[in-house]
Amino acid sequence: MDMGLCVLALVVAAMGFISSYVLFGGETVQIAHAARKMRALGQHGGGRTGGKLRRRADERARSVRICKEMPAFLDIVTLGLSAGLSFDSSLELYCKRYRTELSSRLWDSMLLWRMGIQSRAEALDCMAAELKVNALQRFASTVNEALAFGTPLSATLERQAQVIRDEQRAMVEEEIERVPVKMLIPLGTLIVPAMLLAILGPLLGPAIGMA
Repeated sequence: MDMGLCVLALVVAAMGFISSYVLFGGETVQIAHAARKMRALGQHGGGRTGGKLRRRADERARSVRICKEMPAFLDIVTLGLSAGLSFDSSLELYCKRYRTELSSRLWDSMLLWRMGIQSRAEALDCMAAELKVNALQRFASTVNEALAFGTPLSATLERQAQVIRDEQRAMVEEEIERVPVKMLIPLGTLIVPAMLLAILGPLLGPAIGMA
């Protein structure tokens, strides 16, 4: 009887470990599997739903990448403006030094207003609207207003970079705060019962045998 209880405790503990891995260590595997499934739906005629889900996933991933690139981008532009460069020269400095999705989009927009196809304000607004990133939309609005009215731009961009960093830090802290809540599921359903069986098993075994 004692051996049976010990085996049961080990099985429950193993299930708790597997559950914890699925919730935390396996999140990346689940995300990758979901991404592959959405791609498969799009490739094999999954219909409008599969294509829409894939587009949303791509847009979300792109937004996350651009948000991560924004603070460094704003720092470079602010540094260039503080050194006496114009806005276009500061923007070109970033685009030439960095090979990111944001720098590629900014370079394309800069070519549009340099060739006279669009004005600077139109090109920045169109790029921000296409990428659908709030931080980039605020940047475009700030730059357009500052260049239109001749207000200082470097201090405004520096504050904007700090705001973006604060938002990213808040998101990380929020994700960290969710970890204890996720732990309650395997802890309450599997790990704690396994510990109770391991502790009380040797005590209950003789009593059950006598009954």
